[in-house]
Amino acid sequence: MNVEIKNVSHKYLKNKNKSLDNVNMSITKGIFGLIGENGAGKTTLLKTLATVMPVQDGAISIDGYDITKDIEKVRRHIGYLPQKFDFFESLTVYEMLDYIALLKNVKAEEREHEITLLIQQFNLQDKINSKIKSLSGGMKQRLAIAQSLLGNPKLVILDEPTVGLDPNERLRFRNIINEKSGERIIIISTHIISDIAMLCNNIGIMKKGKVVYCGSIDNLLELVEGKIYVDKLNIHDEVDRTKYKKIISILRKKNVVEVRFILDTPLDATYEQVTPTLEDAYFYIMFLDEGVQL
Repeated sequence: MNVEIKNVSHKYLKNKNKSLDNVNMSITKGIFGLIGENGAGKTTLLKTLATVMPVQDGAISIDGYDITKDIEKVRRHIGYLPQKFDFFESLTVYEMLDYIALLKNVKAEEREHEITLLIQQFNLQDKINSKIKSLSGGMKQRLAIAQSLLGNPKLVILDEPTVGLDPNERLRFRNIINEKSGERIIIISTHIISDIAMLCNNIGIMKKGKVVYCGSIDNLLELVEGKIYVDKLNIHDEVDRTKYKKIISILRKKNVVEVRFILDTPLDATYEQVTPTLEDAYFYIMFLDEGVQL
């Protein structure tokens, strides 16, 4: 199972700049994380992969099928959670999942088993016969994720799946997604970098419609090794932002202010070099004028 994205570009009529600008990616089995600032083109890319939007320029293939020429074959293999999922509020939880299963041509003898299993996995047993309009935001989000997994899709596309989930629900989500990732591709777009760090081996980083990094998290962390520093200031000192330039975070503790920042070469021996995190590496790539493809 693989997804090949080659030279894909997209431009909305009212926008001056391209929302996707010559995007190239190769994605294989497992969980792939997609991160980037708002407006970077992540949702446009996911909509295109999900065949909700056409490919304007370039080509995409999923498991060898061209998504333009073989769109019906491709759709059979896709589970999709858009950024905003619209429910039929008058249906019950079970009715909603049954309806989606019918649309996905899940066989009658398999539907009940699949739906019951997903309801258990997403902890919705007590709401199985409840109208969707009565559910909390977190419950609706769990239901939206569950529907994307109906029909055993080979490619699951999740746009901001953990929005509205509390910490326990996010943990449950990560466990389920890890369990489901064995023989399929799961693409997750999110602003929560800790979720990406816990779930993914490979990621893509987008900026202004371009892919500025695509590769393994390990390679990305190696790239930034030796370039992350912390300076500890007196709690009453002002932080001189011009001194550090590429600041990742400013953390006020009991007696000190810790400034975490990026620096290729330390200018002050008092700076403490620290082990980089995925968040550090993400900001390092975003600060670069041009991205790195590994």
